[in-house]
Amino acid sequence: MFNQVFQSVSGINNYGLVSTIIFLVFFTVVVLHAFSIKKQDLSEFSRLPFEDETKDSNEV
Repeated sequence: MFNQVFQSVSGINNYGLVSTIIFLVFFTVVVLHAFSIKKQDLSEFSRLPFEDETKDSNEV
């Protein structure tokens, strides 16, 4: 049944190629972004969950 449905769709062969290209481009951008983050920013991000938020809540 699925073979008949897929054979009736024109250009079905291109969907696999296009989805693979989109995945590879997205994955490459994410990896490049991860390696381009400064070490100072990473250490700041790692401390965020442990910072005390009482200063901000007292100002309200």
